[in-house]
Amino acid sequence: MPAFKRLISPEGYIWETDEIVARVFAAAEVLARRGIEPGSRVMMSGANSLEWVVDLLALVHLDASVVLADHRAIPAQRARIRAQARVMFEVNGGTDDTAVTRPAASTGGVPDLAAWARRQDAAISWSSGTTGNPKGVVRSGRSILDNITLSAERMGYRPADVFLPVLPYSHQYGLSLVLSWWLSGGTLVIYGPATRLDHVLAVGADHGLSVVDGAPSTYYSLLNLFDRRPVLANALKTVRAWCVGGAPLGRTLAARFHAVTGKHLLDGYGATEVGNIALAPPSDPVGCGTPLPGVLVEIHDEDGAALPPGRLGEIVVRSGGLMTGHLGDDGEIVPVSGPVHRTGDIGTLDDAGRVFPVGRKHAVHRDGHTLYPDHLAERAESAGAQTEVVAVPDERLGCRLVFVIADPDAHGFAHWKQVLHSVLARYEQPDHIVVLPALPLTNTGKPNLAVLEKIAMTSLPRPPATITAAAVDVADYRVPFADRLDALRAVRRHVAEHDAAVMAILTEISPHHTASAEIRSFLATLDGAEEEIGRVRPGRVPRAAVFMPSNIPLYSYALYLLVASLYIDEITFRPSAQIKSQLERLHALLAPIHGLPLDLFDLSQRKFVTGPVREADLVVFTGDYSNAETIRDGLAEDQLFLFFGNGINPFVIAPDADLPRAAHDVARIRLYNSGQDCFGPDVVFSPQRRTDEFVGVLSAELASLRFGQNSDPAVDYGPIYYDSALVRCSDYLVRHVNHIRHGGRIDLLSRRIEPTVLLWDFDDKIPLDEMFAPVFNVVAYPGARRLRERLSSSYFSERALGAMVYGNDPETVEVLSKHHQTCVNHTLLDAENGNHPFGGFGMRANYLSYGGERRAEPLLMSQAAARTLPAGAPVAVSGR
Repeated sequence: MPAFKRLISPEGYIWETDEIVARVFAAAEVLARRGIEPGSRVMMSGANSLEWVVDLLALVHLDASVVLADHRAIPAQRARIRAQARVMFEVNGGTDDTAVTRPAASTGGVPDLAAWARRQDAAISWSSGTTGNPKGVVRSGRSILDNITLSAERMGYRPADVFLPVLPYSHQYGLSLVLSWWLSGGTLVIYGPATRLDHVLAVGADHGLSVVDGAPSTYYSLLNLFDRRPVLANALKTVRAWCVGGAPLGRTLAARFHAVTGKHLLDGYGATEVGNIALAPPSDPVGCGTPLPGVLVEIHDEDGAALPPGRLGEIVVRSGGLMTGHLGDDGEIVPVSGPVHRTGDIGTLDDAGRVFPVGRKHAVHRDGHTLYPDHLAERAESAGAQTEVVAVPDERLGCRLVFVIADPDAHGFAHWKQVLHSVLARYEQPDHIVVLPALPLTNTGKPNLAVLEKIAMTSLPRPPATITAAAVDVADYRVPFADRLDALRAVRRHVAEHDAAVMAILTEISPHHTASAEIRSFLATLDGAEEEIGRVRPGRVPRAAVFMPSNIPLYSYALYLLVASLYIDEITFRPSAQIKSQLERLHALLAPIHGLPLDLFDLSQRKFVTGPVREADLVVFTGDYSNAETIRDGLAEDQLFLFFGNGINPFVIAPDADLPRAAHDVARIRLYNSGQDCFGPDVVFSPQRRTDEFVGVLSAELASLRFGQNSDPAVDYGPIYYDSALVRCSDYLVRHVNHIRHGGRIDLLSRRIEPTVLLWDFDDKIPLDEMFAPVFNVVAYPGARRLRERLSSSYFSERALGAMVYGNDPETVEVLSKHHQTCVNHTLLDAENGNHPFGGFGMRANYLSYGGERRAEPLLMSQAAARTLPAGAPVAVSGR
């Protein structure tokens, strides 16, 4: 064994050298039995994992041609890759049965790279595709391995290094680091698709992390982490090389990172067609460093003439390690004509030969000047504006420059216009500015040019559309902003295909199974959006303001924002303080996909009320009744106000009910989101003569449930997320300890509240305020008449939202149905539909207010707008 090697999973599992080698040979044996032989083209389509690394080394050992595919590629893209590359077998990185649970005995040998090094089509990867369809790039094993060796020498990698590439292994940058680890030795820490950055950094720190690689977007996230968790920054003092690549490194980010850590970001420049071209080592952390030995870099003007140092032009590379060629449509290699590669990037060289890339070439001409959008973006970035510049063709002006700025603080157009004025010449100034919480990125962390172009083109003001008589005719109703349906479909596809990133955010709040259900509800609501608007037929609403709820952030994003954007011109929303971070990150993830006028308001509630709320035609408030009343008191009579609150949601067990079924379902809805959901029943009414039996069945059901971390799909409930819920439940159980019949234990360190059953007599005074905790208040009722009197009382009717009845008791169902949305033998979770009205007739549970009058009724935002607001012209302005 030439060098010590170790693999560590994001969870901290360790595979030592002998186990890695044994697993590689075991995987190679499985692949060989499948018919894989030298030259076989095998597609690797899995995500980063221990098994992915093993499968790669097994394929290299077998001298296969490795076809790389991003695990997030849609099925159609993977199918196209399979067809074009003539793939004979696909390995899915740990989900395929090449993964072995027990490694074979060590053979004492090592995987052999020699034959693979001689292969001309050793690896087939794909150009970024940000400006067109990705092309298959074919490289020889020799060019890959030689480039890796030169790179390792430049960066001074050591056999004892601990590497963490926060990158997809299915692209050139990530692949080169995995193979570099194998050749140089050391420890490789795996960063998977659902891995939290802080968690994997903590794992790396425990093992002496020394080399980190990532895209600039990763380092923005890392700095935010350091701001929140300075202890983590201290734990990472062992890192001697913070490396960055994949996209141009802005000066502001580099300076900020150095100020926070005292370390330089070590930039590099490479291309899929060549591998690493230039690298800045710790000894000379300037620009992207000088070219690697054997690589020549020149800067050319538009006529192909070489430019002197300091002049901006196209980066041209001459290297013997250039790709073998492109992959033809028939799977054959179309060889390159020579060792020169015109990168299509612009940049400069300094007097020492260091490379300073700026971005893609794409020159535009304006007022007699030749401008490069990426160069303008770099200039804007020097003033603190993380920016991408998009040139939108214009018949009259030639082009219009749209500056898309990432600003989590949501400064307005005027602010950024003033900032840019100081660093850009008159002819370089933006025609339009779009401010987003974050820039849209590709799977490799680069700015997604296709999405940026769409955002830029749809953001530009357009001439007002002419309203025709036919368009205004109610009989010919059209969705007011029908062109936005494509945006909803794009978001739906993105979440369905990239659910790991969404799941990572949601499981900070909710258990995995709850988060999965929330994603399903989100997708279903978007699927039903067009039908809902066509059925309800709202007119165009100019402005809305939304107070977002303190839970279900993704589902709420669909209910109150995405679907509503089909009939509301502009929506401003304010996150609940309790899940502000999660909603901000979801918006940052989705906003670049949809490009809709959904503005996140990040200032105080008072400023929200005196600003967007005051200007809105429709106001949505989710939360406490008393707070809703305070907001409503400040509104004008012609503002539509929708209040979505909570109710008691009584769960009634009839004398003939199936107790195991009732116990199972009440546990399911009360434990939904670990008890932190407004649909959970605050009281369970059980017939007196069967109460002991029911409590026993329910206690057995609860005892079988598993507690664990939210990220674990197998757990039934997880930690309590809300501090207020933990405090209120602790106080409640202490005050009523004599009523506890099951559970009652609380672990503050793990934030675990054991599902707890309290038993009450019918005449006891029971505090029934909503509690976000897995607590079951079981009340033994003596007879149906007294139960119905209780359920008909003003206390219950004022708080009427939903109710559930199990067993045969039609009279109780009739009583409840006068005020509640009532389910028989199923739960409110089963009945809820995001495209239909939901709720009860209790004023403290939900109501609509307009014209000085309140009306409690089941609510659907679009229906309330259609029935209440003056009918606007049902035509859509064609832009977003």
